[in-house]
Amino acid sequence: MPQDSKHSRIIVLELLSPALSRASIPPHQVDDSLNIIDRGVVDSLGFLELISRIEHRAGVELDLFDADPDLLTTVGGLIDLLAEAAETELS
Repeated sequence: MPQDSKHSRIIVLELLSPALSRASIPPHQVDDSLNIIDRGVVDSLGFLELISRIEHRAGVELDLFDADPDLLTTVGGLIDLLAEAAETELS
């Protein structure tokens, strides 16, 4: 796994941790396919807040327009989106 993906995973899971706890989802049950809206981890407003917090924490802007909408609300989709943004930022 590239360094950007590892770092992105840490950021996304750290920022999701409180919401995952509230939704009673143990950390060992979190995989890349977990849809955080469908599973009630966050609602639509919470999702927008999460995106803002990810951008602030990572110091990048996420490109939501080119993201696959089916993957955007999954843990793996967010990690990939952040890794891509970080890689673009370094280029």
